[in-house]
Amino acid sequence: MALRFGAHDDPLDKRGRADCARLRLSYPETVRIAPDRSASETAAEIGVHGVVDNALAALDVGRWAGLTPDQVDPAELGEWFADPDSSPHGGESVTAFLGRLSVWLNIPRAVDVGAVVASGTAQGLVAAALGVDFWSVDVAPAAVIDLERRGERWRLRLGSTNF
Repeated sequence: MALRFGAHDDPLDKRGRADCARLRLSYPETVRIAPDRSASETAAEIGVHGVVDNALAALDVGRWAGLTPDQVDPAELGEWFADPDSSPHGGESVTAFLGRLSVWLNIPRAVDVGAVVASGTAQGLVAAALGVDFWSVDVAPAAVIDLERRGERWRLRLGSTNF
């Protein structure tokens, strides 16, 4: 399967459903689900019920949605990778995306909250929480990421079966 911008709105394929079947999770009562098709289908596959939260939507890649990287003007693609403030596709810049996710992460909560999101959004949540470059994080589909707020810092635990 080729990488395509906007694939977060594709239905889960056979591999995606198999990945979900392997997950054995415990999750908090409060769960937020991204509005993206992949997130809602993943939540259904793993039996998670929650509220759709538009703040967790995948990065808006504008007119690049549905295109493969080789179908995008190389100069535009280079600009996008080099400058997180750029949005040559007419959608959301990486900076704006991380800002939106940072706001979501920093909402005061009285209870633990789980989130079911597309892998690119998970990548953004980790980058926003840890204050690292978006492109330095890679999150595989069906990965479980445990982010826990400890005072002013976030703690990341990989390989957890809790979210």
